[in-house]
Amino acid sequence: MSGFSAAAQPVPVRLFHDGERLSADWVDIADTDPTLPFLHDRIAQAGPSWSAALPTVSRATQPSALVLHAGRCGSTLVSRSLSLMSCCHVISEPQAVNEVLGVDGIWPFKPRKARSEALKQVVEALTSSTRPDQDRVVLKLSSWNALHLHLIEDAFPDVPKLFVYRQPEEILVSLRDAPPGWMRRADDPVQAKLFLGTAPAMAGHRLGFAAQVLGRVYTAIADAVSMPLATGRWLLTPYDELPDALSEKIPSWLDVRPSPTEEQLIAEAAHIHAKDIHDPRRFEPDSARKRAAVTPELAELAGRFVNAAYRRLEQLRRARDGQ
Repeated sequence: MSGFSAAAQPVPVRLFHDGERLSADWVDIADTDPTLPFLHDRIAQAGPSWSAALPTVSRATQPSALVLHAGRCGSTLVSRSLSLMSCCHVISEPQAVNEVLGVDGIWPFKPRKARSEALKQVVEALTSSTRPDQDRVVLKLSSWNALHLHLIEDAFPDVPKLFVYRQPEEILVSLRDAPPGWMRRADDPVQAKLFLGTAPAMAGHRLGFAAQVLGRVYTAIADAVSMPLATGRWLLTPYDELPDALSEKIPSWLDVRPSPTEEQLIAEAAHIHAKDIHDPRRFEPDSARKRAAVTPELAELAGRFVNAAYRRLEQLRRARDGQ
């Protein structure tokens, strides 16, 4: 697919404080492939970095939509499919956002307002990399970012938000079999508490920690969706609705219409692994395999920490969809 541009598209990579100013290392992603799964993949293709202060917030460029997700639930298929539309600039899981919302350095100890302002500053810098021919900017966050939904809502209260999710036991099977880096936070009691926002119920137990994180993510989203003013601002999309939701439901919510060529590209993308950029493999549905791999311990963790919030989320979705 075309999408490469000669115009500069600078994005912040790594943040640091320069006195009272927030600065960053930057790279230009203009000559990189916009359909790569994550921003760090594009950064790896970019040229040398340089250091400069982040611009002040002007509120001139906010995202058109935010994609939040539970992890291992098809969200990368969503973001990559949207990136196949020439009108969409998709920024997927930027490290600079993870820094502001993370537990390293001074960030977890900064006041809520200062952290929210920094988040706006970083996201404005990211969205400013949009090409002139693109009128939709979609920011896909990392799964654990939803633990900080209060900061995200502070910064972007009016930006529409999509939440992609999946049956909890299926996610936990995936996390058990291929643990993400954030699960290592469970090994350090201080970091685990900062990351989770409360003391872990099972100290040092990585899968128990992951279940507690997932439960808090589902609870945060359900609380936000149930607010009186949330109607129209949230779209809930379960894994079982993919890839069909990419043909009508999600584009309609984002107010975009793919061309016939883009529709074909999106349909083809649904049949390969969304995260596999080096050796594309055919995607095979794996829900049955994951359900068969659920152990009694994993089922107990899901029941203890996640299932009630998941059921509440499903009830909210069905009510909103008129089911």
